Amino acid sequence: MNCGAYCPAGSEVVTATTKSRCSTTRAAGGLTGGNPDGGPVVVPDGLIPSDRLTVWNPGLNAVGGIPSRTTIYKTLSPSGGDDTSAIQNALDSCPENQVVQLSAGNFTVSGQGLEITKSNVVLRGSGPTQTILSKTGQNFPVVIIGQRFYSYTAAVNLTADAPAGATIVTVARDPGFKVGEIVFIDQVSDETRSDTTAPLRRVYWGVNATDPNGQERGWFCEQNRPLGQTLEITAISGTQISFSTPMHVPFETVLQAHIVRLSDGSGAQVDAVKYSGIEDLAVVNGDGGDGGGNIHLFATAYSWVKNVESSGSLGHSCNLEGTFRCEVRDSYFHTTRSPNPGGNGYGIGLNRYASDNLYENNIVWNFNKLTIARASGGGNVFGYNYLQDGYGADYRSFVEVGAGPNHYAGAHMELFEGNESFNFDTEAQWGNSIYGTAFRNHWTGLRRSAAPLKLVDSSNRRAVGVQVGGWWFSFVGNVLGFAGMPLLSGQDPSGNTFVQKRFVTQSPVDNLNESGLVPMWKLGYESTKWPKKADPLVLSRTYRHGNFDFVSKTVVWDPGNPVRTLPDSLYLMSKPAFFGANPWPWVNPTTRSEHERLGVLPAKARFDVIHGAAENTPQRTP
Repeated sequence: MNCGAYCPAGSEVVTATTKSRCSTTRAAGGLTGGNPDGGPVVVPDGLIPSDRLTVWNPGLNAVGGIPSRTTIYKTLSPSGGDDTSAIQNALDSCPENQVVQLSAGNFTVSGQGLEITKSNVVLRGSGPTQTILSKTGQNFPVVIIGQRFYSYTAAVNLTADAPAGATIVTVARDPGFKVGEIVFIDQVSDETRSDTTAPLRRVYWGVNATDPNGQERGWFCEQNRPLGQTLEITAISGTQISFSTPMHVPFETVLQAHIVRLSDGSGAQVDAVKYSGIEDLAVVNGDGGDGGGNIHLFATAYSWVKNVESSGSLGHSCNLEGTFRCEVRDSYFHTTRSPNPGGNGYGIGLNRYASDNLYENNIVWNFNKLTIARASGGGNVFGYNYLQDGYGADYRSFVEVGAGPNHYAGAHMELFEGNESFNFDTEAQWGNSIYGTAFRNHWTGLRRSAAPLKLVDSSNRRAVGVQVGGWWFSFVGNVLGFAGMPLLSGQDPSGNTFVQKRFVTQSPVDNLNESGLVPMWKLGYESTKWPKKADPLVLSRTYRHGNFDFVSKTVVWDPGNPVRTLPDSLYLMSKPAFFGANPWPWVNPTTRSEHERLGVLPAKARFDVIHGAAENTPQRTP
């Protein structure tokens, strides 16, 4: 494929066919996702280079969806005092496949919060406007699922490379692996490799993590091992271990690839919590930063958060850490108490090799960074979410990241499909993310600034950004900007005067931060904290195909790729039920009809109802 100047020069389709348990194949022109009721999702041959595809079959799709639990074990009402012990005792004694039901009312949670540490247990409220769990005290989430602050067992080395797409690895020994066990594979970073000769470098640590022995290189991964994945064992034959999902990237013996097992800190292996959930309630005022927040899932599999409202968090509003095929859906995450970087002000996240999870049909509003992916493990999907108003309490005029796999090294092969946000970007303060895909999203290029926020996008306004080290990203079928989008001028909240002069399709390569320009594409730049120089590899390695922007008012295709048929989805077989009577796909860049180009995103429609008709448009000239 001759991509010209619009995507990596010399890119080619790599044919490498493998099979996974869900009967999907990874091949040129291949199959990238699967559902048990409909088979794999077929991507037209050549639409996306196959080395940028993986199997996206996230959450509980592979097992028929979130189970409906109907047997109530106990029904609890608020005591008027501290309800922690009563709820916790019910969760600890709840039989499998049953529900701890909370009535309407305000429940007080204290201490270390609530813990679901058993499989097949559901904590359910009477609805997020009816049942409220409010945390008192500091440093812990409101509710968790899984093994809090888990660790790893002694490692077992791979004895042969595991290529991308492989579902079987060979290890040096069998320490007692079990079918159904959740394990983790990872390898050391390879930043010493050349950027221009094979094998290409895959990890860039940013400016703040230059020491391989520095503590920051172990915040969200094993020390100096940011590239990893969470896996489920399906079969064991001697020293050959089979898994239910494929490797999303290669794991190499030269990079000391190894497997570790889940431990509770004692050094012994423990089983992961599976098939437990949190439903139909609200949580408020969790604390604890990166290890805390409001809802935190630790190394659990096939677990879920459904129809929840989460607000007032210090730490992620919802965080999936080391999880496998978990699902967060139909929820409203909003309003951190500290809209600042540093762990307290983040919306939804994936940490520590979390793999094959799904965030779908959620509202995420009023945070510092809306999505986080730190050493995440690939195969994860952010689908059909409404992500708005990211900012810093002390830098409200500087436009933060809207959506993207951000804020640590190692995130790879993550899919963003059908979302709307003010931008997509790959913030790289603590390292890069690689091989991400954005498909059929709407990136507006302007924050909404919904009340009571007062945000003015005077600095670093863009629709799509990819910062230094953001290599091999693919943007297919997206819409950038919106009809009638305004140029802003006036004074920002700090009193500084600014004037936006014109929109441009792409920032000039020789001056990515040229004053007065509002770009649809800003590729290879560094944030204002870093020297303002371009990373030319970002531009050359970014693949763009079939995207419409409201500056050129055209659909721009890769000139060397004649394949111009967009599938409905890269992970769904059919229209999801939450779209109701609304058309799907809702983002259609190739249509000639302005009315059909952007339809209704259900999560945005819910937000519009919550905030009222007066808040249905983005900010205008201040």
